[in-house]
Amino acid sequence: MKRISIHLACSFLVLVSLPVSAHAPIHSPWPWDDGERYDNTWFKDFMMDAPWRVIDEDTPIPLTVILKDCDMDDIRELHWIECIDTSTGARIWFHDFNDERIGNNASEDNYWTWITTVTENHDWLPNGTLLTPANLGYGTGDRIPLRVEIYYKDDWFNYSETRHLRIEVGSGPFPWPANWFGGDVHYHTMYTNNIAEYGAPIPAVKRAAKAAGVHWLCVTDHSCDLDETGDGSFSYGTDEWEYTIQDENGIHEHYRDVSSLGGSWESIQFDIDQEMDPGFRLYRGVEINLASVDESSWDKTMHTLFYNPSYIHSPNSGAFGERPVYPNLPDGLAALDPGGFAYAAHPKSSLSAEWGGTDWGVNGTEWGLVNLGTALGYEGFRGIQAFNTRNLYESYDQYNPWGDFNAGNAADNPYPNELNQGLDLWDTLLQSHLSQDPPRKVFFAGGSDAHGDFNYSTHIGIDNYATDSAIGKVQTVAYCPGSWGPGNLPPVEEIMEAYRAGRTVSTDGPFLEIGLDRDDDGDWYEEGDLMIGDSGSVNNGLPLPLKIRWSSLPEFGEVDRVTVYAGDSGGLQEILQLYPSAGEAYAGSSSLDLNGFSFEGWHYLRAELLTEDGEAGHRAYTNPIWMFFDSATDVANSLPGFRLEQNWPNPFNPSTEIVFHLSKESIASLEILDASGLLVRSLVQELLPQGEYRYRWDGRDFRGRAVSSGIYFSRLRLGDRELSRKMLLLK
Repeated sequence: MKRISIHLACSFLVLVSLPVSAHAPIHSPWPWDDGERYDNTWFKDFMMDAPWRVIDEDTPIPLTVILKDCDMDDIRELHWIECIDTSTGARIWFHDFNDERIGNNASEDNYWTWITTVTENHDWLPNGTLLTPANLGYGTGDRIPLRVEIYYKDDWFNYSETRHLRIEVGSGPFPWPANWFGGDVHYHTMYTNNIAEYGAPIPAVKRAAKAAGVHWLCVTDHSCDLDETGDGSFSYGTDEWEYTIQDENGIHEHYRDVSSLGGSWESIQFDIDQEMDPGFRLYRGVEINLASVDESSWDKTMHTLFYNPSYIHSPNSGAFGERPVYPNLPDGLAALDPGGFAYAAHPKSSLSAEWGGTDWGVNGTEWGLVNLGTALGYEGFRGIQAFNTRNLYESYDQYNPWGDFNAGNAADNPYPNELNQGLDLWDTLLQSHLSQDPPRKVFFAGGSDAHGDFNYSTHIGIDNYATDSAIGKVQTVAYCPGSWGPGNLPPVEEIMEAYRAGRTVSTDGPFLEIGLDRDDDGDWYEEGDLMIGDSGSVNNGLPLPLKIRWSSLPEFGEVDRVTVYAGDSGGLQEILQLYPSAGEAYAGSSSLDLNGFSFEGWHYLRAELLTEDGEAGHRAYTNPIWMFFDSATDVANSLPGFRLEQNWPNPFNPSTEIVFHLSKESIASLEILDASGLLVRSLVQELLPQGEYRYRWDGRDFRGRAVSSGIYFSRLRLGDRELSRKMLLLK
């Protein structure tokens, strides 16, 4: 039987459904029963959260408590909140709220939030001690079990709500090499706010993600929620909210007036500006609802991640009362600003909530080849975010799921099923575009799609449940050259440009990279080399060393195998599978000479990694390198007395360097021709002494006008003898 499930976008939500906890007040969950339904969701919500991992034993644990939707039925008296270490029984944090009433002013209505990184009323540590694993008596590799309890009075009686959390103490930062920075490209905050899902405030999100070791994060809240300024049929606006930060500097309250900032879109940017620092970057995107243009799924909802400076309205979710969905796919992509870009979100997920032939919710659909083919007609559409969430285990105990997780209770359609379907879809798209010259690049990305969810994820449906996915468990790792590091990250604009250009790896923990190192000097980032996301022409009669390197951490497992694939228009073939030795199980490298293969024409090369951890392992996927193997063009690269090198870079934009060599004094002519053989530009025509010469072509013709994308030739002539090289200008 197919389960009706709607992803509930909150962390550790109190789900009051029959049978109920002995401590829980009973309220009807159904929207057609107006009895005591709360204002914004079907249930009164308590969230207690902490990151699923911290970088190391010296990283403070940010503990977050959120009381949501107190405007319809106040918490009459908030007695206290405490956090207990269940392995030792020690109380590590306790705050007496002196029966404060929550919900009697607008700023407390929707998101009353408390974030602490220090002890209070600890059994033996002084108040204000940082909540680091080391201070709490834990070290690398340990798991810290916590129980957070809220004791309060609602209407006539006292109640308590409890959540069990578990934090892994990491052995250091994620295993990214220098100049690689990991981020979550698909994440929902409190501005995703509707009848079924919501997230956490950005100040709490930043602290949890940073403590886990994530470098950057894209806020991608639902467009239908951002468009709502009041309480609609499905989505709700949050006008005001408040949060408190408790750290070594004391306790500080903060208030946010969303309406005065102009609305949710503007408020997100305000929050980002407040929280951005050199050690953590944030970007404001949106998960927009676009209507399918495939006749078989016409007007059904598809989710798309837009990374665009200006907001594009899409107010209808596709749920009851919010149809039809608009804009449609082509209209939405056409509205992107110059420089804005998009990825298809979870393209193999239908988003549907149908059961027994009845549409119970969003009328969603998978993307499918028709919609993806339409999208790829727009330059701003960059690829698919098909590594989405990491739901391996499942529990029907949302308060304490760890017993079921430890027992290995499999999630519905568990990881990596949908991921593997997405990889097959990606290869289909890559192969179908290799007949173009140059090929249309299609990139692959990964994100958690978490909604709050710092420690684990909760969901609602006919059977409410929890899964082991969380913020930052799936990341996109971007390459940004320069003197950057973990405490001095690149500007967010540089990170997003790397993401746009496909200089990325998608992973749930380990790292993998490939690069063509033409001069075999160990550095494949130099001009003339090819790294992930690049494309260029190669001579398969020359050495073509493809470099491979990998890394992992004990918490993700030893690297079991690395596989390199080559794809052409006819399919995909495995060209290397290696099994690292014990000494390279956590970090290693290898090399493969591509001139041993009979490749001709356009190919793409990509690599995959799998670790030995647990049942499913952890995985990493590189974006491709596109290579045009053209031995016929490159064979005649020299004649007695002179030699013409391949231009670098190639492809290029906007300029490229052309090098030639003369073995004696000669009258030399270096020209640029278009694909039809017409002269575009003459770079030199004069008597030159023996030596090496370098000339740069700026992509302009003899009148100074920029030429269009396409194939060009460099031609070197000495009298009646000539050499030529094919060049590719990509804009």
